[in-house]
Amino acid sequence: MSNHFARQAVSYQNELKRSLGALVGIATGLLADRSLNDSEIRFLNDWVSAHDEVAFAWPGDIVHQRVKAVLADGVITEAERAYLVETLQQLLGEASDTMTQATHVTELGFDDVCPIVFEGCAFCLTGNFVYAPRDVCEAEVTKRGGIVKSGVSKKVRFIVVGSLGSPEWKHGSFGTKIEKAMQLKQEGAPISVVKEDQWVAAL
Repeated sequence: MSNHFARQAVSYQNELKRSLGALVGIATGLLADRSLNDSEIRFLNDWVSAHDEVAFAWPGDIVHQRVKAVLADGVITEAERAYLVETLQQLLGEASDTMTQATHVTELGFDDVCPIVFEGCAFCLTGNFVYAPRDVCEAEVTKRGGIVKSGVSKKVRFIVVGSLGSPEWKHGSFGTKIEKAMQLKQEGAPISVVKEDQWVAAL
């Protein structure tokens, strides 16, 4: 029975990756002319709504929430249209005509946190850092009373993402630490995902 559930879990994860890849492909097509008309926005809403595995997983959940908010009053303003274009561009990582070469981190998952507190707080660092090698960055955290964790759990307060990104951040896939953080946040864990420059400013 356990093998059966394991196979189901693997099948679900594979389906999720395919669907997230499809979402990126749809976003690329919709932004081919760098704009979104009303029918395209409604199509995006219908597609995400019909794919629960995307609607409830990051970053599909963020796209879904923003599309629903735009359509809530039945009127799509130009400001809302621009807002959705920006959201999809962030999903792609950069303009769709160069996305195949993109390796940097999407902006969608970041939290605007001020200030970052070190004393007694647990940090998890991911990606490659401009400031210094990872071990040096970890030492800066412990020097200020923080705790460095190698993995993501409910005990972690801050996930710090290096500005150079990571090989995990490519078209159709998302960093496993960030993905885990988003799942925990949805469950109510007080985890913040912050950029390297925010973290450096707090040092």
